[in-house]
Amino acid sequence: MYRLLKNPIWLKALVIFILTLGIFFRFINLDKKIYWGDETFTSLRLSGYTTKEVNSQLFDGRIVTIEDIQKYQRTNSQKDFTDTIKGLALEEPQLPPLYFLIARFWVKLFGNSIAVTRSISALISLLIFPCTYWLCLELFGSSLVGWIAMAIMAVSPFNVLYAQEARPYSLWAVTIVLSSASFLRTLRLKTKLSWLLYGITITLGLYTYLLTILVAIGNGLYVLIIERFRFTKAVIAYILASLLAILAFLPWILAIIVNFNSFRETSKWAF
Repeated sequence: MYRLLKNPIWLKALVIFILTLGIFFRFINLDKKIYWGDETFTSLRLSGYTTKEVNSQLFDGRIVTIEDIQKYQRTNSQKDFTDTIKGLALEEPQLPPLYFLIARFWVKLFGNSIAVTRSISALISLLIFPCTYWLCLELFGSSLVGWIAMAIMAVSPFNVLYAQEARPYSLWAVTIVLSSASFLRTLRLKTKLSWLLYGITITLGLYTYLLTILVAIGNGLYVLIIERFRFTKAVIAYILASLLAILAFLPWILAIIVNFNSFRETSKWAF
């Protein structure tokens, strides 16, 4: 049972003020910042078109209008969710589809404006607050630490910046904190259900960003260390949960293998 510290009223009020400020920063002027290169590729993926189609249909020697270009930056009735997945698999397999499917659903509901496209990242970024609070409870058993950590997350320039971009980084940050909290809870409870839930959080992370694999590896090393490198039930459970996540992620692994040339080309900046 957690030992919750008694928080002063003024501290709670201060944290609530900072959280409100952080939320305000996330949503203010969403459409005023320059919609930069990577975000235009996000809109291309949401439209369902590929770069190959853009090149063949636009660059044919004729004069191109703004309306011609915007066709490839907006959702439309000719392309659906499967086209978004296909575009990613063929041309950017280093980017799993979870964020893009959520964002496409969002803009289909509320429109293709810059503010709407970016707002889904801002909304997702709010989930990091309860996840951070939960992680602090698992780490320290202290609600005071949780409140302070949420306040830091609220005004963190890094988190605010990516909360205003139409890219998957806010969702990835949420899945990292969520899987870390779930991992610590699993080590505490040691139940089959908790290991299953941990495996699901890692799967969500993998379908958001490939580097989630490093989080899973770090978790595995931690389990090995606390178990003194013995093949215990906890180690076996971790392996099974990881295999479950890999099995669930297998379709995208196959997409990377099939389109490995595209993966290598779009990922070479990282090496």
